[in-house]
Amino acid sequence: MDNPTFGSLFKRYRLRSGFFTLHDFGDVLAKHGYVFEDSLFSRWQKNTRIPKRRQLLLTIIKIFLERQGLTSIQDINSFLETAGQGRVTEHESTELCSHTKAPTKKISPDNALDFFLAIARSKRVIRSGWKREKIKNPESIAEHSFQLNLMAVIMADLFGTDLEKLIKMALVHDLGEVVTGDTVWSRGGDVNDDKRIIKEKREEAGLMKIFRIVDKNDEYKKIFDEMREKKTLEAKIFRQLDKLEMAIQALVYEKENHIKLDEFFINADLQIHSPFLRKIFEQAIGLR
Repeated sequence: MDNPTFGSLFKRYRLRSGFFTLHDFGDVLAKHGYVFEDSLFSRWQKNTRIPKRRQLLLTIIKIFLERQGLTSIQDINSFLETAGQGRVTEHESTELCSHTKAPTKKISPDNALDFFLAIARSKRVIRSGWKREKIKNPESIAEHSFQLNLMAVIMADLFGTDLEKLIKMALVHDLGEVVTGDTVWSRGGDVNDDKRIIKEKREEAGLMKIFRIVDKNDEYKKIFDEMREKKTLEAKIFRQLDKLEMAIQALVYEKENHIKLDEFFINADLQIHSPFLRKIFEQAIGLR
């Protein structure tokens, strides 16, 4: 971010801290003696109002530090500077350091390698829908995630979403399939909720197994749960990008294999609601 504002940094660090709603953040801030309406936080985030009390800002920073949404003095100084509060003093820095959480497990070369080898298997796990359709050289979950990541990078600013979170969703949403394999729970408009629930539980367990190697399982469980619940803006946009990517890939396979893959377009049609993304989807339909 070239010229961050207080609002953009507040939103970034709030989301990194696991506060997926302004109300959740307000509840914790109230425990520190600051009680405000959620509408004030919304104005902070839109940068139409900026808190000026230094002690309030330091309390917010402490909360973010405790939840590892803020992790460096550089980030703290940037946050204060956008509020017109300069930089932290030596005394404040000492005080704030007491609120940081050291990682419970240091990443070593050995467990880093184990993690890298585990995720490398994503290049070999084929997306089962294309395999079922007997597509020649079907994509892996890693290839799907790569394209989805680039779509997230391009679309994040357009929708005002948190880019880092959107990228994390795109990277990990199918990574559990490295352990569990890919299970199809919807075909066209036919949705099997029982299969979906089983698939999500298995994939969450698989994802936790992978990230536990580097002691990141709690962090990515939050990301996975947010995707599954589909309540935040990031989760809603991610879901639609995922389905749009599927439809675009179906279009490519139709042209390459001279076949019809109607069910993939039907499924995407039911789940893409954003007017902008629908226009892209409808243009893809026009190219069939």
